[in-house]
Amino acid sequence: MSQEKDLEVIEESVTSLDLFWKQSLQELDAWSERASLREAALLRSVKDLVENIKRNQNNAKELLEQFVKEQREWERVAREELLVSTTSLQYLFPVKSYEEINRMVDNFQLRAVELSKVPLRAYSSGEYFERYIQSVEHYVEFRKQSRIQFLENVKATINIIHENQRGMINIFTKQVKNVLFPFNKYIERSSELKA
Repeated sequence: MSQEKDLEVIEESVTSLDLFWKQSLQELDAWSERASLREAALLRSVKDLVENIKRNQNNAKELLEQFVKEQREWERVAREELLVSTTSLQYLFPVKSYEEINRMVDNFQLRAVELSKVPLRAYSSGEYFERYIQSVEHYVEFRKQSRIQFLENVKATINIIHENQRGMINIFTKQVKNVLFPFNKYIERSSELKA
């Protein structure tokens, strides 16, 4: 009966070993919370970046339109200069040649405009940015699930180690009490008999 009381007292009392393991578990939980906060900050940053890019798309479109406008003006001036500089040769070339030159310049102009729009096509649809946000969200979710699984495994291992250490300490303290304090047993028995 007294041995059971001793074990209950030992189990109820908080030892430095218990405090150590409790503090270790708290540190793991705090690390997990900090990682969650960093992941949330990453998601917010990505979403803000995407919003900024979407806002800047309008600026890019305006810049492209201005570029195309200036390019057409430059090509119009270049065409006029070509025609003016070849006026003296007009008698050597038939009229059809001027039409072909104009057609070639028009084709060049259309292709130049199309090529200048190519870099913005990928970014013009919101689908690209939504996929980017989704990929970051999937990455964060994967990290979170991996972290949760890691913490569960570590905590299970810690509990096993802690229980084994506690059992060893209980066995050791019981043996030390029996060897060093045999008089204690006598006092406990006599107090039980009186009660």
